Order: sequence, then structure tokens, then C-alpha cells
Amino acid sequence: MKLRQTWMILAAVALVATGCVAQREADDLKTLYRNSQSQVLDLQEQLAEANARIDALMGGAGSEADALAAAIAERDRLRAALDGAEERLRNAGSVALPAELDDALNRLAAANPQLMTYDAQRGMIKLKSDLTFGLGSADVSAGATQSLASLAKIFNSATAQSYEVRVVGHTDNVPIKNVGTRAKHPTNWHLSVHRAISVMQVLNKSGVPNTRLSVSGYGEYHPVVANARGGSEANRRVEIFLVATSSASADAPEATAEAPAVDASPAQAAPTAEPEPDITQPPAVYK
Repeated sequence: MKLRQTWMILAAVALVATGCVAQREADDLKTLYRNSQSQVLDLQEQLAEANARIDALMGGAGSEADALAAAIAERDRLRAALDGAEERLRNAGSVALPAELDDALNRLAAANPQLMTYDAQRGMIKLKSDLTFGLGSADVSAGATQSLASLAKIFNSATAQSYEVRVVGHTDNVPIKNVGTRAKHPTNWHLSVHRAISVMQVLNKSGVPNTRLSVSGYGEYHPVVANARGGSEANRRVEIFLVATSSASADAPEATAEAPAVDASPAQAAPTAEPEPDITQPPAVYK
């Protein structure tokens, strides 16, 4: 009997120790993610400033030409540093999603193959901008709004409550030439941020709390394929990441017992009449 009690005590101690180790590893992962996120935001701001200096120096001669060359070199250095920081951020926040959540996201993407894809390794849903928005627009289409509402239901499920939702906008490298479009979105960088904000607003209206949402925009500077003369459809995209957080939001909606059934309605491309975000001078990141 004493031997059995001893084994029970040892098993309990081992279980507690294992739980402590797992919690410590989770806390370390969260700290790494926060530090990496802070570094990314800082480098994004520095890169935005470097691009602004280059724009101001373009077309100069003499000493200005030297300053332009130095600014370009600094931009390239910052871009390389940002790429490294973003890779660390992806690794820090990249943990295997629970099977129930992973399955729900897989089923949603499979039900809307023209609109979205799902990357299980990165915990990321990718939206195709050509179906999510009209040309040069940040208004979310009716079909994409419906699919995003279904995505929000998954994000609000019990299994997703401990994850933040990061919305990241991207464009191709085709300059914005239309005068009306340029008045709303002066550059591709503006357009990428405005589109990310629009997607975030749909998720928020569908119940995902503000405290779990963040947005950023990279403009044309993070292509996934080489841009052709007319740009690239693959580079025009919005990426939505699930990233592990320290705890569920206090004002999160009541969680369902399990990930909800996926709405299998195909996406449509008709634009909605939602107003444009009122942002005239956006930085690289909003939160």
C-alpha cells in the first residue's frame, strides 16, 4: 500500500512539474513573440522614414545624389533587418493550432477556394484581393463579407479565444494613377493598410473584440512572386494570422463549446457600400 501511495505521489509531482515546464515554455514563447513584434514595428517605422527620405531626395544632383545613395543603402539594410525580424516573429507566434480549430479553418477555405487559402503551418488565412475588393478599392465585397463573418465565428469559438488576430495587407508594385483612387489611397502602402483595416472592421462587426485585433500594411514591399509588368494577382492579398496570446480578452464574446459549422456558400464579388476608412496619413502599422 505504501509503495502504491509513493508512486501516486511521484506521479502527481511529475504531472505538476510537467505543467510548470509547459507553462514556462508558453510564457517564454509569448515573451519572444512580444519582443519580436516590438522590433518589427520599430523597423517598419524606420523603413517608412527611409522611404520618405528617398522620395524627398529623388531627382537631386551633387551632394543630394550622395545623400540619396546613402538613403537607399540604409533602406536596403532596414529591409533586410525587417525580413529577419518578421521571420523571427512568425516562428515565435507559429504554434500548431488545436485540431478542432485547424479543421474549421481548413473547411472554411475549402468551401471558398476562389476567395481564400489556409496555411496550417503559419496559422494563416490568405484572401485574394481581386475578389475581396474592387479595383483600387478598400471596400470589402458582399461575398467576402459573408465569408469573413463565417471566419469571425471560428475566431470567436472556445478553441480560438487565446489567439490574437493579425490582419496584414499587401499590394503589387503597380503605382496608383487614377486621380479619384489616389485621393483616397495616395500610395500602395496606404491602400494595403486601408484594406487591412476594412477586413478588420468586418471581423469586429462580426463579434471579434478590438482587443484581439491588429492591422498592418506592407504595400508592394513583400511580394510572394516576382511582379510582371502589370503587377501580380498573387501579390495582391490580405493575410490573417492567428497568434498565441497570454490570455483571452476580458470583453470577448461568450465562447461556443466548439468551432462552428462552416458556411459553404461561395464568395461573390459585388462591392458593398461601406464607407472608406478615414485615414489620411497612416503609419506602417495600426492597432
